[in-house]
Parts: sequence; C-alpha cells; structure tokens
Amino acid sequence: MARPTRNSSPNEIAQSDRTFFATTRTATGHRLFQSERNATLFIDVLRSHVAARRFKILDFVIMPDHVHLLITVNKDMTIEKAMQLIKGGFSYRLKKEFGYLGEVWQKGFSEVRVKNDDDRLQF
Repeated sequence: MARPTRNSSPNEIAQSDRTFFATTRTATGHRLFQSERNATLFIDVLRSHVAARRFKILDFVIMPDHVHLLITVNKDMTIEKAMQLIKGGFSYRLKKEFGYLGEVWQKGFSEVRVKNDDDRLQF
C-alpha cells in the first residue's frame, strides 16, 4: 500500500494553530469500533490528550472501521505526532485493558489542511 502524501508543509509548522481534517482506518478494515466498548475507549483516549492540552478536537466521527477527526494542533505539535499519540494510545490501551491481540491500525493516515471557515464547511 502506498503511503499517503503529507499536507503539512514544513514551512508552516512554526505557525501557531493549524487545523486538519484527518482520517485513519483500522487494519484490514476490521470493524473494531462496531463495539461500543472500543468506541468508548477511543473517545477516552481523545479526551485524555485534549485534557493534557496536546491538541484540540473540534469534532470527530467514529465509523465501524475508521475515524474522522477535525483536529487543531499548536506550534509545538505536528499532525503526524498528534496522530501517533491518538493511534498509539488507543492501540496500547486496547491491548492492555481488553487483551486485544491483533493489528489495530493501517499504516499512515490522510489529512487535509483546513485554512478557513469555508474549508471547514466542506467537511
């Protein structure tokens, strides 16, 4: 599978807040989030990162085999690092707390930079 291209320009990383519409999928399309337990755990992972002020989640949608996030990162965080925290945190907790043995996520994610309110309305 080809790696998705990154839309976070290195020249814009020093900007203060940047918002992205990001999508990531479960490994092999496994319907992990069809389980309310797993979806609730994912929400808890998001909440813990927001409470720690690592990034802001403006909105999100959890589908059975993927998630969509409208996420804002600050100048000290890249979208890649934020997604690593989210995906890694969920994987770790799913395996530790519920004994999940399989692969959790597909490699990578896709993102689109949201630069203004007109862009935001598209999502």
